[in-house]
Amino acid sequence: MTWKNYAYVSAAGILGFFLGISGRLAYESTAVHAYQWEVPPIIVNCYGPQFPEEAMIKAIHYWTVRGYPIGFYEHEPLPSVCENEWIYGMIILRKAPFWKLAPETIAQTRRYTSLRSLKGAVIEYRPRSYKLDLLNEHELGHALGMTHVEISGHIMHPLYGKMGKDFWIP
Repeated sequence: MTWKNYAYVSAAGILGFFLGISGRLAYESTAVHAYQWEVPPIIVNCYGPQFPEEAMIKAIHYWTVRGYPIGFYEHEPLPSVCENEWIYGMIILRKAPFWKLAPETIAQTRRYTSLRSLKGAVIEYRPRSYKLDLLNEHELGHALGMTHVEISGHIMHPLYGKMGKDFWIP
C-alpha cells in the first residue's frame, strides 16, 4: 500500500468515526427515550450504607408504575460487584470522586449502549446529593434510557430547579 492509499484509508476512517459520533449525538438530542433495556436491569447500591434504601425504592416505584420495569434492587451487594466499572445488565449507584463532576453537576449517569440497546449504566452522585427530592428519579430515568426534556415540571428537565414530578413523552 502506498502512502497515498494509506492517507485515503486513514482519512476515510476518521471521517466515518466523526460522522458516527455526530449521528449518535443528533439522535440522543432528539429522542426522549433514546435507549431501551433488553431485559429489566438490576440496580446495585455501590454508594454505600449511607444511601437510604427507601430513596431508591421510591425512584424505582416512580418508573415501574409508568411501565419501565426493574429486575430487582440490591442494597448491600458483594464488594466484588462494586469493583467493576460497569456490569452488563446492571445500573450501579456510586459516590462520585470529588474531582470527577463539574461544579454545577450534582449527579450524572453514564450509559453503556449498543445501537438502541442499553447494556449497563452507572449513576454517580455528589456526596449526600441523593437526598435531593426527585434527583434519584431523574437519574434513574437516564439509566432507563431517557434524555433531557426542556419543559418546566418534567422529571427529565436538565435543571434541578425546573424539574417536577410529571412525565410524558412530548
